[in-house]
Amino acid sequence: MLHYNDEFETPNVKVMRYCMNSFGVNTYLLISKKTKIAAVIDPGGEVPTLIDALKSEGAKVSHILITHAHIDHVYGAEGIKQAFPEARITYHSKDQIVADSLSDMARMFGVPSCTMPAQEIDLAKDPEFSVGDIQLRSLLTPGHTPGGVCFYIPEEKLLFSGDTLFKNSVGRTDFEGGSGEELMQSLKLLQEVIPDDVQVLPGHGKYTTMGIEKKTNFYFHVDRWR
Repeated sequence: MLHYNDEFETPNVKVMRYCMNSFGVNTYLLISKKTKIAAVIDPGGEVPTLIDALKSEGAKVSHILITHAHIDHVYGAEGIKQAFPEARITYHSKDQIVADSLSDMARMFGVPSCTMPAQEIDLAKDPEFSVGDIQLRSLLTPGHTPGGVCFYIPEEKLLFSGDTLFKNSVGRTDFEGGSGEELMQSLKLLQEVIPDDVQVLPGHGKYTTMGIEKKTNFYFHVDRWR
């Protein structure tokens, strides 16, 4: 189920967003305008649509980037891997326990299960990497899941925040492995290292900026209410 798609460009990259599946997850195609090397971030499904879009851009996929291994963010991982065998499955090893419980999560929500391809890059060991000429840095931001991460591209002022940070909200912490305390620490990290003018591209919902969230997001100011 594809709800909508849009796209935008920075000087060096093209970003294509597809909001899909019954959970309304945002899947992103990150494409270098110079090299046409691409990453698929949180492939939520609609694999033929994503493949067609990548081929229309002449893109070669080097990475399948997983912000966290909840089922709605990985439905399409196996299909993308089959279409682009050279693409490396990339996530944090602390989320392996989540990846191993996809069938349990499927039963919880009454949706079909899926399988997660084997991890090829562990962000615990290699937090910084490149997609073509795009330099990315992964930030470990647990709370929603034990190994949840955000993908930060300083030169392009982009942050793919997964389910750590939404516009005016944050990811839930009541699933197994979630932690409200860890999520607050993750928000503190983002507040300290991400400049105000960085665009935030969340796992669900609308785009925002770090500056807006620092000012308006309740969860950045929880201490004021204690």
